[in-house]
Amino acid sequence: MSFPMPANASFSIIKRSLDSDYVMPTLEAAGDYYELGYMISGDRLAITPDCSYPLRAGTVGTMPPYIYHRTVPLSNAPYNTYLIKFKPEFVKPLTDSFGQNILEEIYSQLFNRFSPSISSRILLSFQEMHELFTSDSPHRDFRLQCMLCDLLLAVLDNRLPNNTDDNPDQPTGQINHKTPLTPPVIDAIYYMEQHYQENPSLETVAVLSGYSASHFSRLFHAQLGRSYSEYLTRIRIRHVQDLLLNTKKSVTEIALETGYLHTGNLSEQFKQQTGMTPLQYRKTNTHTPTL
Repeated sequence: MSFPMPANASFSIIKRSLDSDYVMPTLEAAGDYYELGYMISGDRLAITPDCSYPLRAGTVGTMPPYIYHRTVPLSNAPYNTYLIKFKPEFVKPLTDSFGQNILEEIYSQLFNRFSPSISSRILLSFQEMHELFTSDSPHRDFRLQCMLCDLLLAVLDNRLPNNTDDNPDQPTGQINHKTPLTPPVIDAIYYMEQHYQENPSLETVAVLSGYSASHFSRLFHAQLGRSYSEYLTRIRIRHVQDLLLNTKKSVTEIALETGYLHTGNLSEQFKQQTGMTPLQYRKTNTHTPTL
């Protein structure tokens, strides 16, 4: 479902509307261009060799060249985005003014959250750029160049610090991998995200990855710094957190939806991960906005 840069072009922007359950069929990587996307609606988990992170409505994802990644849905929310692709020469005024390292600084943070007012302003920038790109304005490319440089600086200047996996109470946080993930492990995580309700066994995922269970277990732990079962539990608890905060479903309904046969098992694992019961977590975070 990815779209290539048009031949001989250095900039492109599209508005995508995909099914909520859309999944990337394979690992993808940008070529000699940068990507910048605004999540209009939807909930996705992006998996890269170095980290995994959520993209939710109002966030901006940045992907530098040659980074392999996959995304997987986190909810049934409609998946709508603006996606920009550009080559370095298109933002030459930016790099000439601030140095070649400015792009590395902007793209050092792969997902970016903002205050509601800033997020609205950034969305407007994407909308105006898309409208201009699809027009026949004689000054289109120059104006787009100026707008993109301004947008990149707005992202850099206004983004909020990202949470990390050190704070399990924040399902919006980034999960840093212990060592860069190899493609089989990325594919394994992808499968776990798709089938966590079925509580897939280590042996099942190992076979799909092309390894024996013992070798896959060692590989998984070496790259992620935690065991297969620990990582699967974190996936399930993250989905429980999302349902607690964004639906009115009972704990029993959420337990069944996330693959727990007994509410007690869910409550026990949830408290181990967050220090609270599911109902305490819902009450404490009801008024906390999630991006």
